[in-house]
Amino acid sequence: MSALVQVSELRFVTPEGKAILEDVTLRVDRDEFVCLVGPPSSGKTLLVKLLCHEVQPQRGQILVDDRNVTRLHASKLPAFRRRLGIVPQELTLPRRTVLDALVFKLRSLGLESDESHTRAEEILDIIPLPIEALVTELEPAQKKLFALALAASHNPVLVLIDEPFDGLEYKDAQRVLEGIRAVHERKHVAIFAATRQRPWALRSGARVIYLWKGRTSDEAPAELYTPVPERAP
Repeated sequence: MSALVQVSELRFVTPEGKAILEDVTLRVDRDEFVCLVGPPSSGKTLLVKLLCHEVQPQRGQILVDDRNVTRLHASKLPAFRRRLGIVPQELTLPRRTVLDALVFKLRSLGLESDESHTRAEEILDIIPLPIEALVTELEPAQKKLFALALAASHNPVLVLIDEPFDGLEYKDAQRVLEGIRAVHERKHVAIFAATRQRPWALRSGARVIYLWKGRTSDEAPAELYTPVPERAP
């Protein structure tokens, strides 16, 4: 499987001189589902922003879809971002119906009306939502799922999700996880989800990476997590 995302020797320091990321290395293959797990303020959101070129690191290389993100010219940034779907932690929800919001987004990307409706219907077949409901009046889990549908509707190569389970009750978090899995499996899109919720990351079936003290690891930091017991044979 070829790599869609490759990050190496990544370092980020705040203007105040605080090092958030020290030496981050990670890889996401095409069509892979990866969860980045870390405690609050560990740099998860920052890493999502680095991947989509919202901020720049002081050192390191970020390759996304064969593009060197750290050297991406401003004129090429809009086209690059169209290759991504982004679900931020803080959602900005349009005061439109679910269907209208999806079609409006797709039309804004240059799709014709018929194709916009077709793609909106395709993503709503994967993530069922009440199409005539106002987005702002959806239930908490539905708002998260709408944001996911919006991010995946234009067939990106990579969907970035920041804290998909934050603030949700168990049944709602389960619904969101099922929606993420459905998008991954049916759209054949790579998903990179950053979360503080380790139990949901482990339930997801995704490959789990940990972020702790500015570095990434395939192993859970002993200071934070007790080992998960092996299942009895």
